[in-house]
Amino acid sequence: MKPGFMKKQRLSFLVLLLFPLLAFLSGGCFKRLPDKHEVYFNDFEKGSQAKLTIFDHNGKVDSSKIASFNNGKVFGFFNNNRIELDLDHLPEHNALKVEFDLLIHDAWDGNYIRPGSTIPDVWQMMFGNDLVYQTTFSNTTYPQSFPVNYGTGTTSNPPGANAWNRSLPGVCALQSSANGSSLYKIEFLTGHSGGAIKIACNDALQPYMSYCNKSWSIDNLRLTAIKYN
Repeated sequence: MKPGFMKKQRLSFLVLLLFPLLAFLSGGCFKRLPDKHEVYFNDFEKGSQAKLTIFDHNGKVDSSKIASFNNGKVFGFFNNNRIELDLDHLPEHNALKVEFDLLIHDAWDGNYIRPGSTIPDVWQMMFGNDLVYQTTFSNTTYPQSFPVNYGTGTTSNPPGANAWNRSLPGVCALQSSANGSSLYKIEFLTGHSGGAIKIACNDALQPYMSYCNKSWSIDNLRLTAIKYN
């Protein structure tokens, strides 16, 4: 068989292999990549709490809640508070993703219910009208519900379950402890197409308003609008 004929056969075979690959890359893969727009980010290092509102049992809190923690700035410290992030004029999208660091400070008792109380140390997160989290965290020996929600029949998880870092200093009651605070990475992605969104977080820590005993804060708060094509 002539060498030229063999070369033509190899070339034809390569073309047959490459054509489907090129068609896939140009017609499918890249066109399906989502468009992402970061519509809010705050690491609180500049002392700004723009678009954020704080409430306590008396109503809106006007004072700043930017605090120093572990050589940086955080939004906190909270105990029996509600915080809200209100954003409007969102770009065109069909999904939203919220991400932030949740810091659990001092002696949270997880699923333990103190004498005289009817609920444990509950923390909640709302995305619009939807309840995303109603859960508990523990920096002590008591079990917690996170990463699942707290409720009747909830399976208990070990203290610190799914924490990214359990070796952070405490703020007050456990200030001298190297394991006084825990860091959790909160991420939530959901379908959404409206022009505005409200994200709220609140707690029902026990005992009431015991800031030194236990509190929480957030850092690196980010909201991304996503358009899936």
